[in-house]
Amino acid sequence: MPLYFVRHGESLANEQNYFAGAQNSPLTPLGRRQAQQAARYVRQRALRFDEVHVSTLERAQATAAIILEGAQGNPQVRSSAALVERDFGIFAGKNKTLIKKSIGHRLYDACFHDADGAPPDGEHWMDMYARCKHYYDTVLAPLDRQGKQVLVVAHKYIVEVFALIASGLPPAEYIDFRLPNSRPLSWDELKQMTARSSSRMNYLGEQTEIRLLQWMLLAAISGFALSCLGVSLPHVVTTTAVVALLAANAFFLSVRIEPGALRLTQGPENIALSIISVARALCAMFLLTQFQNEWIHVIGLLLIVPPALSVPTFSLARGGDYFFAARYTLVLSILLPVLLLVLYVDHREVLGNAHALERFFVVLLLALALPSLLAQGWRRARPIAAGKLATNWGWVGSLTMVPMALLVSLRADGAALADALLHGGWQAWAALLLPFTLLMACRVGSALYLHAHQAMTGKRISAAIASDIHLLQTSPNIFLWLSLLLPGTFAHAPTLVAGTLLGFFAFALLDEAWVVRRFRAQIAPAMRKLANRSTSANGVTTTGTVQQDEAVLDSR
Repeated sequence: MPLYFVRHGESLANEQNYFAGAQNSPLTPLGRRQAQQAARYVRQRALRFDEVHVSTLERAQATAAIILEGAQGNPQVRSSAALVERDFGIFAGKNKTLIKKSIGHRLYDACFHDADGAPPDGEHWMDMYARCKHYYDTVLAPLDRQGKQVLVVAHKYIVEVFALIASGLPPAEYIDFRLPNSRPLSWDELKQMTARSSSRMNYLGEQTEIRLLQWMLLAAISGFALSCLGVSLPHVVTTTAVVALLAANAFFLSVRIEPGALRLTQGPENIALSIISVARALCAMFLLTQFQNEWIHVIGLLLIVPPALSVPTFSLARGGDYFFAARYTLVLSILLPVLLLVLYVDHREVLGNAHALERFFVVLLLALALPSLLAQGWRRARPIAAGKLATNWGWVGSLTMVPMALLVSLRADGAALADALLHGGWQAWAALLLPFTLLMACRVGSALYLHAHQAMTGKRISAAIASDIHLLQTSPNIFLWLSLLLPGTFAHAPTLVAGTLLGFFAFALLDEAWVVRRFRAQIAPAMRKLANRSTSANGVTTTGTVQQDEAVLDSR
């Protein structure tokens, strides 16, 4: 059958992980390169289209225009509102992962993937299916019978509905096919795509997005428990594994980053973050150089270590600005260790383990620089495959942090930890609680400063950027921090290690819960309206389920 289908190139909404739906969202530089790769595909196979049918939305129109630049012949272009993406209602313009965390997997699946579902104030799945089926029956199928070769440039949900039609599957069989951007697919390839899709992998990916921090906390607790039972791995094994996991995480992070987005820009958020970062560094240097107390040195080192390399992942999951977070994570990961090295030249006593800085730069090279270069090279050479990996399989990179948390906590001395808690007195318990307390203080201080900064300058900082600034202040590179302290002068190291790992994950979980709770409060009225409509439409048979979902939403 001479029908070909293309989902538009990567849009800004795809890049920033939010729903666009029936709203316009321009192509990103990667999206344009993907469309150019699709154009090369068309030329290499000498495909001659008689007609090109395209959605009226900007991203589809731009993709079609790029593909047609080198196309043979002079195909007729027909724009149709019937090919417009599904209307996502109140979720349009909202972060996908934040929606999943807020309403849970079951409600999310019901809203977006269930043939009987619809997002609040959005288009019902069957209405979308009906307009696509009507367009196929009345427009595309007759052209096919005439022997016309047709290219359809549309959107994810629209092309996936055509895949259902091609396979002869009923709407109830629909799952998220994870359709890649800009890859031309023939009618037969659409059928193959439905056969290859796995609902289990989709479920694992969505659960990873929703429960990543919980899994990391459980992994850390499990590592400590195993350590207390005497389980251990050779140091070289755990170190190699952690570096490999960091490298995998960095690869998945970098494959979705456009280098131009990492350029420093002007704006109130950059000034605010710069002031906070400089103030923290000056405070840290004062504490490290003017005091000889080991507790104060611990605090000083925490203030001056760079952010964790996982900050962009957390930003993406809570609706932040991914590129802002990635930009400053990279900048601070280079500048702050250099500052520590300069400080060490004149004050060697401030670091318990100066060699940790050398190892940190080696880790930056092996686990950040090299994977990032590889990812960027692949992004340039194969933009469609790179986009598919970043959008559909990015959760694999996030998942690497779970075994990482297990391995790092497994390296703790479980017997020493138990002994310190039993016999170490209040100092041991203080060391256990110190990291969480410091992170809480950083979070409160960051919020107070941003409030004052906006009041004094009159320039508003968006909620997404503010969330990232808080994240950068409360997500220190705890692995570097512990390496700088150990082996060192701090007497209560076992409880400090435990408190750092558990405190970091627990605080991140609480902070995320606060972000999710605020978002849930915004959408709760619409979700309750949806539940009420479902009850009215389906009667008593679904009342229990709907009321249960509503109760869960209210209680979270």
